[in-house]
Amino acid sequence: MPALAARRVAVIGGTGFIGSHLTERLVADGAEVLAVGRSDAHLSALAAVRDDCTVAIADVCDGDGMIRMMRRFRPEIVFHLASHPDASESFGHLAAVMRVNGLGVINTLQAAVAAGAEVFVYGASAKDYGNAHVPYRASQPSAPVCSYAIVKSAGWQLCQLVSSFSGLKTVALRPTFVYGPRQGRNVLTHVRQCAIAGRPVHLMGGKQTRDPLYIDDAVEAFIAAATSLNACSHAIPIGGGHELEVSALCETMLQALGASVPVVCGAEPPRPTEIWRSCSDNADALRLLGWQPRVSLAEGLSRTIAEWEIAPTITPSVGKPAGPGAYLLAAAPGVVFRMLERRHGDRRRAFRGGRRESDARRVAAAGAGNGPIGLVVTAPRHATRPQAGESL
Repeated sequence: MPALAARRVAVIGGTGFIGSHLTERLVADGAEVLAVGRSDAHLSALAAVRDDCTVAIADVCDGDGMIRMMRRFRPEIVFHLASHPDASESFGHLAAVMRVNGLGVINTLQAAVAAGAEVFVYGASAKDYGNAHVPYRASQPSAPVCSYAIVKSAGWQLCQLVSSFSGLKTVALRPTFVYGPRQGRNVLTHVRQCAIAGRPVHLMGGKQTRDPLYIDDAVEAFIAAATSLNACSHAIPIGGGHELEVSALCETMLQALGASVPVVCGAEPPRPTEIWRSCSDNADALRLLGWQPRVSLAEGLSRTIAEWEIAPTITPSVGKPAGPGAYLLAAAPGVVFRMLERRHGDRRRAFRGGRRESDARRVAAAGAGNGPIGLVVTAPRHATRPQAGESL
């Protein structure tokens, strides 16, 4: 039986790249999962498990809302994967990173403790090591060179601090470059776009090295981190086990695509905060987690390309962010939702399910000013489905 079967698990950032894949795996393993996203823009990432998990729209920057939501679900294990992404440095970017990756971590830690969670798995980054010696080892001190990594590194220190006075068990993973189906904009998607357009692949530098880690292997590591007794209190680097230059990665991707366009190194100057070498030997992950990568780069790229070929074209959505009383009535035609309500003094623990859209609106109107907690939940498979001719 899978280690997390029948366990209550919250995935903060559950509609994101790593979070959605982790949610799928947890559902497959039989866990009861709460996937939390900041808006409904990426709910399509959870389409495969929409009948089997709880989906909450909530903002990690809303401390009170996070506590209410987590107390309602009461997870035993919390994966924190919500993050403002790395980007070019500016005061605006610095402020966003501090708010989401700093305050957001504090709020999630507090909510986890308030809900009685046992284990907190923090999604850190290999960028914490900056331009330190490679391959990365858990014993190396952090040496971040950009605001994203500085705050990510501080987030792990906050996890350790909270653990010291709360008893919450904490562990962090520091993955290298994670790729695969549903990945966001990165060097691989850039290569694909250039190949489709028939234009050269222009790189910022190109001689930097990366250690690509396929998403399925990353998910395996996160699950191992939540279940390994040896992992507690450690920040563990993980990678794909093969360091190569970015230009070589682009060439490999072009070969996998069957495309032939030039790769131009140095077409744009690298960032001042560039990390020039990045890889993990995974010795600590094997020792502490019993984990090592299994998917080769060739196989990972093949799986990624196959997903691109079959994925439907989806019009990008701006998304409805979390806010007071914010929740989603429907994400797709024919889907029945159950809603997690929050009312002062409400002692009920069961979810209320099987509502039609009209019922949900009446509940929302009745609870105006003290309504649903930024939450929409898809009904389980055994819930009542609309009959022929019915609509939500």
